[in-house]
Amino acid sequence: MTKHWELSTPSDRRPAMVHLAAADAIAEVGEALQGRQTLAEALASLVRSVGAECGMIVRSRPDGTQQRVAVHDERRGEPVRPLVSAYAAGQFGAALDRARPGSLWLGSSAAGDGALADWQGARRMREFAVLMLAASSSGRDHVELHFRRALSADLLAAVEAMLPALAQAWARRQAGIVSRAISTHRTRANLTAGRPILSEANPAQLSRAEFRVCLLLSRGLSVEGVAGELRLARSTVRSHLRSIYSKTGTSALAELVFRLHEAGDPEPKVGTRQL
Repeated sequence: MTKHWELSTPSDRRPAMVHLAAADAIAEVGEALQGRQTLAEALASLVRSVGAECGMIVRSRPDGTQQRVAVHDERRGEPVRPLVSAYAAGQFGAALDRARPGSLWLGSSAAGDGALADWQGARRMREFAVLMLAASSSGRDHVELHFRRALSADLLAAVEAMLPALAQAWARRQAGIVSRAISTHRTRANLTAGRPILSEANPAQLSRAEFRVCLLLSRGLSVEGVAGELRLARSTVRSHLRSIYSKTGTSALAELVFRLHEAGDPEPKVGTRQL
């Protein structure tokens, strides 16, 4: 069963030490949520304060669509696999439906669909943490953090202490601040605009499995057809699609297929991306 922590710390049971850097980062998030700095800058402070290597703020819709609000990677620009996908939905599945604001979910407590493990292996990551900011029938907002090392008890206590304040700051955010951040954060869409998604350059950094899914979609197959061709469950194909949407800046199957055809994607050369 997936383990998670409800982080409403009773007044008589507080952690012995709270990282001051984390408290400063929460203050920066609060400033950003009132429009006094960018959410990307605040996320960068949060990532550094807890010793993560990269992180992402994500908004999830009831239909499964995920939108990146902000992304920060300490190793951006280095020859490493970039952080372009959200992994919470694939890692925790339907269990996230009961998530509450102020709850912490650790990736090591769930098997997931393999997408997170694949990315962690490429980046040599050890732990994945989801900080739930808001959850309702209209969707969820959360922070995803990636760590190179397992989290110590002290660090977990520090995160436990700061999460209620983080969730409260999120609830008091300026109207429209998140939607504006989403509209200006089409980073991957801008990077891939006018560039064939299925080219050898692979501008969206698709995994091998994701590349195969896109290639079959570009040939006119449906989701069911792709599942049959690759001998995968439809749920697995849809999990790949969630990641593909995030990486390509698309939000639905129709938009993705349009992008695949609009870009005039060539067939990969033999030996480069074989099915």
